[in-house]
This record gives sequence, C-alpha cells and structure tokens, in this order.
Amino acid sequence: EKRPALRERLKEIDGKVFLFDAKDIGKGFYLHIKDADIRLIPHIAVAPDVTMRGDFDVLFELLLGSVDPDTVFFSRRLEITGDTAAAIHFKNILAAAQ
Repeated sequence: EKRPALRERLKEIDGKVFLFDAKDIGKGFYLHIKDADIRLIPHIAVAPDVTMRGDFDVLFELLLGSVDPDTVFFSRRLEITGDTAAAIHFKNILAAAQ
C-alpha cells in the first residue's frame, strides 16, 4: 500500500495527464493521476497536461528514481513542456518516493 503522504501529494495533481515520449524509439505512454493513484495507459483521448520527452533510458531512469530530474533537464536530455507546476510537483513526488 502507498504511504499516506504519497497519496496526499498525488491528490494535489489529481486529474493530470503526463505523456512520456521516448523519442529514440518513437513510442510514448501516459500516466494519469486519478483518485490518488497513478495509472499507466497506452493511449488517451485528451491532450496531456505535461509532456516529458527524452530517450527511453532517460525516461525509464527518471521513473525508477535512479537519475536526478534536474540533472537530465539541465543537460538537455529531458524536455518538459506544458504545465510546469504539475511537472515540478510530480518530479518532487518521484524524488520523495525513493
């Protein structure tokens, strides 16, 4: 079960859709934050609130928490567009979940 603090933090970005676009393999997937849960979905009918674009290995390491999001962003290995406040909040949730 998720830690209560994590569930509370997810509620702050409830309804947000994140697109993770792996540009090197031409594939993407969506994370939909709903009801304090993270749902992985292959396709969605709405535009994402946040797009995170980079090579597959960068996106994978980002989600695993094995790479610092700020480092890959400022080294231009990760591009973030859309709702930057939601992106920063999600990045902080990932960091706290390690």
